[in-house]
Amino acid sequence: MLGSSHRVTIKDVAARSGVSTQTVSRVINNRPDVAPDTRERVEQVIASLGYAPSAVARTLVARRSNSIGVLLAGMGYTGTALTLLGIVDEAASLGLTVLIAELPEGDSLDDPRPAISALVEHHVDGIIMSVPAIGQAVDRIKAVLTDHHDPVVFVKAGVSDRHSSVLVDNLAAIEDVVDHLVSIGRSRIAHISGPAKWQEAEYRREGWELGLQRHHLEADPDLCEEGDWSPESGAAAMSSLLDRVPDLDAVIAGNDRMALGAMHILRGRGLRIPEDVAITGFDDVDEAAWFAPPLTSVSQPLSEMGRQAVQRLWSEFDGGATAPVAIPLRAELMIRASTVGSVGGE
Repeated sequence: MLGSSHRVTIKDVAARSGVSTQTVSRVINNRPDVAPDTRERVEQVIASLGYAPSAVARTLVARRSNSIGVLLAGMGYTGTALTLLGIVDEAASLGLTVLIAELPEGDSLDDPRPAISALVEHHVDGIIMSVPAIGQAVDRIKAVLTDHHDPVVFVKAGVSDRHSSVLVDNLAAIEDVVDHLVSIGRSRIAHISGPAKWQEAEYRREGWELGLQRHHLEADPDLCEEGDWSPESGAAAMSSLLDRVPDLDAVIAGNDRMALGAMHILRGRGLRIPEDVAITGFDDVDEAAWFAPPLTSVSQPLSEMGRQAVQRLWSEFDGGATAPVAIPLRAELMIRASTVGSVGGE
C-alpha cells in the first residue's frame, strides 16, 4: 500500500498493473493498440490508486496542446456570437481550451496570415474558421489554410475539397418560407435581401426565386430590394418596395433586424400585419417572439453548428477521420402571428 503522502506516478500504476509505462500512457490517451483485458486492468489500478495525470504530462505524451483556434469575424452579429457559444461549450466538455483570433469584417481583409500565424504559434491542435462568406475574403483565408496541416473545419463558409464544413441550407430554408406564404394565400411575395457580397444573402435570394418558380409565380425584380442587415435598411427597402409594388401581400426579409424596420414602415403606411401584408424574418433572434406582432422567422441551429464543428475537429485529431465531409444542418421555420391570417383578413 502506498503511503498517504506519496504522490502517485505513472510508474506506480505500471508497477501495480504489471505493464510498462508506455502501455499506461496508451491507456490514458485511449489508444486502440491495447488489449481489452490489459486496458481494464490498468484502468482499475488507476481508479484504486487515484492516479490523475497532469495536463502537462498528457500534452507531452499526446504531443497535443489540448487547445483549438477559432478564426472569426462579425462578433456584433447574433449568428457569430451564438456559433462561438456552441464552440466554447463543446470544447469545454472535451477539455479543450479555445483561442480566438478576430478578423476584420467584410471584404476588406487583405492578408489573413498574421491572425492564422498567431494561432499556429500557440500550437493549437486544429482551427475552426467561422467567418461569413463575403466577397473574396473567405477565398483568401482558405488559400492560406490550404497550407496548414492541422485539422481545419469551416463553419458557414461554403464547402471545401480540402477541409470539412458545417453549414445551414439557406436556400431550402427560404423555399420553406415561400411554401408557407403560398399556403396562406399570398402571391405577391417580395424579398428584402442582405448585401449582395454575402454568400448567405445570395443563397436566400436564390431560395426566394426558386420557391416562387416552384409555385408558378414570377420572381419579378421589382419585388426584390437589397438591404445591409440593419433595421434602417429594412425600412428603406420596404418603402421602395411599396412605392414600386403597392399591391404586394407578403415580404420575406433576409434577417429579423431588417424585418423589424420593414414592419415599422408597414404600420406607418396604415397596412395591417398580417391581414394586408404578411412578413417573415431569418435568424429567429430572442426578440422575434416579442415583435408586434410576433415575427415568423427561420431558426438556425447556430450553437449546434459550433458544437458540430468542434466534434468534427476532435474526430480528425491524431490522424483520425481524414476525408473531408460537409455537414448540412436544417433550419426550422417558426410560425408566429406576423403570417397568421389570410388575404384581406378573411
